[in-house]
Amino acid sequence: MARFISCLLAAIAAALLAGAPAKASPAVALEHVVSVLPVWPGHQQGGSGARPGRAPEGSGVVIREGIIATAWHVIEPATRIDVRLSDGRILPVRLLAQDTSTDIALLRIEEPVEPIEVAETAAIAQPVCAIGNAFGLGLSVTCGVVSALNVSNAGFNTVEDFVQTDAAANPGSSGGALVDQDGRLVGMVSAIFASDADANIGVNFAVSSQLLLRVTDALMAVGSVTYLEPGWRLNRARRSQLAEIAAPAVVSVDSGSPADRAGIKAGDQIVSIGARRVLSPRDAASAMAVLPETTGEVSLTLQRSGETKTVSLSFAEETTQVASQLETAKDPDCPHPEDVCQMRQIVFPVSSFDPVGSATRIADDLLVTNRHVVGNSKTATVHTPYGPKTATVVPSAYRGDLVLLQVDGLPDGSLIPALSASPVVPPEGNGAYYAIGADIARKQVRVFDPGELLSPPARDGVFGRLHVTAQMQPGVSGGGLVDTAGRLVGIAVGGGDGRFEAIPLGDVTKLLDLRSDPQADQVTEELGSGFEACAALLDATGGGQPGTTETTNLTSICSKAANHGQLLKAGRILAQAGQFDDAIRMHGQAVEQVPNSINSRMSLLVSLQLGGRFAEMTGHARKLMELAPNDPQALRFSIQSGVWGGDLELAEDGYAALQEADPRQAQAARRFIDAAPPAPPRR
Repeated sequence: MARFISCLLAAIAAALLAGAPAKASPAVALEHVVSVLPVWPGHQQGGSGARPGRAPEGSGVVIREGIIATAWHVIEPATRIDVRLSDGRILPVRLLAQDTSTDIALLRIEEPVEPIEVAETAAIAQPVCAIGNAFGLGLSVTCGVVSALNVSNAGFNTVEDFVQTDAAANPGSSGGALVDQDGRLVGMVSAIFASDADANIGVNFAVSSQLLLRVTDALMAVGSVTYLEPGWRLNRARRSQLAEIAAPAVVSVDSGSPADRAGIKAGDQIVSIGARRVLSPRDAASAMAVLPETTGEVSLTLQRSGETKTVSLSFAEETTQVASQLETAKDPDCPHPEDVCQMRQIVFPVSSFDPVGSATRIADDLLVTNRHVVGNSKTATVHTPYGPKTATVVPSAYRGDLVLLQVDGLPDGSLIPALSASPVVPPEGNGAYYAIGADIARKQVRVFDPGELLSPPARDGVFGRLHVTAQMQPGVSGGGLVDTAGRLVGIAVGGGDGRFEAIPLGDVTKLLDLRSDPQADQVTEELGSGFEACAALLDATGGGQPGTTETTNLTSICSKAANHGQLLKAGRILAQAGQFDDAIRMHGQAVEQVPNSINSRMSLLVSLQLGGRFAEMTGHARKLMELAPNDPQALRFSIQSGVWGGDLELAEDGYAALQEADPRQAQAARRFIDAAPPAPPRR
């Protein structure tokens, strides 16, 4: 089954790539770059503290939806961070994670700014342009060519994989984008060689897009970066060896390491790692650094006594130990409890309105998935070990984000979870949860990293949701959420920023019961067509302007569709268009549906803030502080709304909590409480 799913997901990924957007240009890429304005200690606003033209500002590039990559050295001493978008708006962001070894930091922005397209490769002498906030004077574009690739010895960072360019970069450009002629990202500007005047002299370095994505994916997944360790120690080759070939020499090999298992010996010279030629130990470290942590093996070319050999460096764990509760030696692809790993049998990749999603088996011929995976389609393709099977949507009067699929030909003898004996949700923080679903990158159904319960379903919500930190990603929607004992507790529905949600099994029972409701066909058609109508408008209004027909219809159509994820996205687009009342209405509807959703309540607070409705923020800010008592962003909402909304007790409570969560931000919060500027007018 795993091999079949691998081929299937590869085909799906190829189909998605075939539908890539049309080529853009460096000018269009400006929309994906921001000016980063760190607030320095002792100053009230970003970019202050230096003479004109030398502001301590930087740049950033939108690398994922809601995620800005920048250089760590730009923001390291900041007490708060703002960004200025290409249209001039200044918005707050928060630090999500950083990797000091590569000087990469990720910022979270709530505004819906589209991510930049990434180039697959770069070439020597290829025309490129650097986009950044040079000298703090605003975004500008300078152009040149790629001077060198895979530069690993510039001496700026511990881990380096630089694209060198002569495109002008100056103080303030750090964190900006290096793009090709089609506006696709080649790298993130990181360092310059400067003259005595600290200005550009035509030798500038950008972190390669390959390393940037590698670090970004790791930081978003687990908050840190772990690099693969071959288990060797390298040194520069001796002069006699260099006369034959330029390649680092192996000094020693750790026993039992990947290098040892590959048969690498002291004295060997490492000529290439994968497709990358290496000349020095730093080159080898760079080549290893860009390999994803999930890499199973990589091909090596080495030279031994004048003879060239090719070996495979394998990072799969040796299965010599007895499996324990937390480690299964029989299955290195699933280092989780055996009861959890075997639940992969109940999850299948599906293709429908969403090209890649998941579905969870609940009976011999029944699967359940999310409505946003199916849309208004009457069928879905289920990918099984025996080939693709066509599933039919079973009508139900259930109005939440679940759809029932009937399909024949599912594997006999596989696990089928018991819905009637669903486990009771444990108290907060008690026990781990695991999401199981399709992983496009690995081309398999897998168990994702575990997490804890943030909050159970709210009793006053329209729909129940389990709120967890268990990792999910695109493709997992419709998969299963299981506990440590391998019991199905919910259907994964998505989320982000370390906070994810699942629909509890009680709603699956409702979905089944409401099949017999007289309005089952009508409700299924109404919600399906409403979802697709809203989706079409969301696609058409990604950068909508105030008062356009699309944004005017967005409120009524998406409100009627009542899909939680669409409500959040529609609200963000309406806020971007300046239609704050409508944005508040959409985000308010999302909060009514799922009151314990931290992401939903934050979205509502952002819309209220942009609309200047600070008094209305206070109740939501206090609830958010209860849901996320250690989250600095949640606490900043309580402080700001408390001061400007007339609830000083709330502001002081938020400040007290912020002192524990982030003392550096608490200093700025204290100054804000004691000497707050006038509240912005209501818009």
